[in-house]
Amino acid sequence: MILKALVNGEINFTKSENRIAIHISSNPGKIIKQSISNLAIECNVSQPTIIRLCRKLKCEGFPDFKLKLAQEIYSKEVLYANTFSESPSTSDIVKSVMHSIHDTVISITQNFEPQSIDQASKLLAAARSITFFGLGGSGPVAIDAQHKFFRFGIPVIAHTDYINQRMVVSMMSQEDVLVFISFTGRTEEIVKTAKIAKKNNIKTISLTSKNSPLAKLSDVVLHVETILENNLHIPMTSRLAHLAIIDILSATVSSIFGNKLDVQTNEVIENLNKTRI
Repeated sequence: MILKALVNGEINFTKSENRIAIHISSNPGKIIKQSISNLAIECNVSQPTIIRLCRKLKCEGFPDFKLKLAQEIYSKEVLYANTFSESPSTSDIVKSVMHSIHDTVISITQNFEPQSIDQASKLLAAARSITFFGLGGSGPVAIDAQHKFFRFGIPVIAHTDYINQRMVVSMMSQEDVLVFISFTGRTEEIVKTAKIAKKNNIKTISLTSKNSPLAKLSDVVLHVETILENNLHIPMTSRLAHLAIIDILSATVSSIFGNKLDVQTNEVIENLNKTRI
């Protein structure tokens, strides 16, 4: 199936082709009504690039691709994360949610940039303190990050209130590292706070959308793209993606510290065991 092939990672897409694949997967119903020229403009690629993608998907060209995509969309045998019947069964809902989770994980795997992960990890490992900022649905991710990173023995705190964030960023120094978590990167208060951090030369890392206002203000960007068109699902998929990236950063920072953490880790485990019955 075309949509599955676009996200399952089995086809070796170039970066430009992968950008097209994510764009198509995010709103397949729109694509079947589009011209190749409009799609090329939206994805910032050439028309030949789109044709090469179609051929990798075993289509003769863009018209053939749209025909097969339309057949797949309207097939009763295919369930999409963004499409429910009027009365979906519990089984259909479970499959849909799990499909969303699977596609999110695949998207992270296809789009992660090792160089950005390395840059972020080095900043975090060298930080005097680490602060995580998240608003709304990103707030729980910031709190989870605090829980993960305090184990490194570095002062860590998460703030999910923009008033607190504004006060904290005003008091940070160039030895501290600030991590923004925002799927869109366009939340007004987060962007304003990022401008203050930029003005004060605070080192910043952002888990956000590529080329967003927040991304443009950050030193290191770990961008995330989801493939769902239903905005009601975006908080779920973006949260999963951000939680996964936090876990990746935790693992890479841990590898930088190496054996230095063994004594502390053993003590933490020993103390946790004493809390269990």
